[in-house]
Amino acid sequence: MPHSAIPLVKGLPFLGSTFALTQDAIGFMTRAYHEYGAVYRVRVPGREITILAGPEANQLLINLGDEYLKLRPIYGTLVDETGSDLYLPTLDEPEYSYYRRMIKPRLSRDALADHLPESLAFIRSTVDGWHPDQQVRVLETMTRLCIEIVSRSTESTEIGDELASIVFFTNRLIGSGVAFQPRFLLKLPDYQRAKRRFEAFLQRIVDQHRAAGEQGDYVDLLLKSKTIDQKPLNGHDLLAYVHLPFVNGVAYAPRLSGYLLYELLRSPELLARIRTEIDGAFAEGDLTMGSMRRMRWLYGACMETLRMYPVAGALPRYVAKPFEFGGHTIEAGQLVFIATGVTHFLPDIYRDPYRFDPERFFEPRSEHQQPGVFAPYGLGGRTCLSAGMGEALIMLVVGTMLHQVELALPAPDYRLKTHIAPIPGPDKAFAVRVIGKRTA
Repeated sequence: MPHSAIPLVKGLPFLGSTFALTQDAIGFMTRAYHEYGAVYRVRVPGREITILAGPEANQLLINLGDEYLKLRPIYGTLVDETGSDLYLPTLDEPEYSYYRRMIKPRLSRDALADHLPESLAFIRSTVDGWHPDQQVRVLETMTRLCIEIVSRSTESTEIGDELASIVFFTNRLIGSGVAFQPRFLLKLPDYQRAKRRFEAFLQRIVDQHRAAGEQGDYVDLLLKSKTIDQKPLNGHDLLAYVHLPFVNGVAYAPRLSGYLLYELLRSPELLARIRTEIDGAFAEGDLTMGSMRRMRWLYGACMETLRMYPVAGALPRYVAKPFEFGGHTIEAGQLVFIATGVTHFLPDIYRDPYRFDPERFFEPRSEHQQPGVFAPYGLGGRTCLSAGMGEALIMLVVGTMLHQVELALPAPDYRLKTHIAPIPGPDKAFAVRVIGKRTA
């Protein structure tokens, strides 16, 4: 029996679904899932994309072999811009698993644990410079804190004046290399200047490590590593891996830290519970990984932020071989998106899914523990390898900040807008007001 055509979501002339996708991609894909089912098509200028959504799509991503869904045909721009055929996000198997195992030991939460005292000191020094009634831009502040801590923890290097070029280069690279923004943006002088400066910074990190000798960090691991054909990791291949922690430092932790702070400041009862945990931990001394693991309310709020604000809620893949899904044949040669974040908003999985509720991660509810329904970092063998470090970093930054200072939203009824730049994040204009220092 022949399959029916994959349904096409109604859109605007010429623009198709562009506006809806850029305003609220996961909300749009969730509504389309309810209306059209687990497989549907959307149109944007010059392109048609097939979306696979829902629990079965997430399971498909976990279980379908790499010979069916590939990345390299999609991410060729990343290869060109990094000058490396070995850049981890672009690799298919078996290369992906080899390089993932190679670098994972120094991108875990243990790397952050080794640098907790200096990370705490850096957060405190930042907050100590704030004064009552000051307006603090949240995304800008979280970006500075997170990237600096990641750099010191993994590469024994301070960012200093390099922050602007790192953020500009990384966002433009993600935008044109992953998020399907126009490729001509990579030719513009502002990007080229940021790229040259960032690559020079990466090379300085390598040169300093070679001159300083063994420090036991991520860069030292890279300098001792071999490619899959057992050659030294050199040149642009080496710089691409030195670059990798900065991608996560720019893309994920700052955005999620901003969303978490917003949700806590708009929920006084929840904020009080979390402050009790945080103050109790600091009363015993500086934070440790152990004390953070015992903060179930802060951890639950962190997980709930990951659920409600998925930064990478849809994952692109190139179909290398046809397969059947949802009553349709997904043909080879096309681009598909697996909308992994859609399951985060299905009421038969998460009770009252649009309510910020950390208790859904507590036993016995544990709503996230159903297979394939919680996907803030991807799924299966390609789950973000620095997820543990990222969660600990978010808890460290927000927890220390809330222990040190009283903050307030711009207004009691303030509602935060999400801005796509080039992936979802808090509006750049979002600022909190400093009330004063805490004495807890």
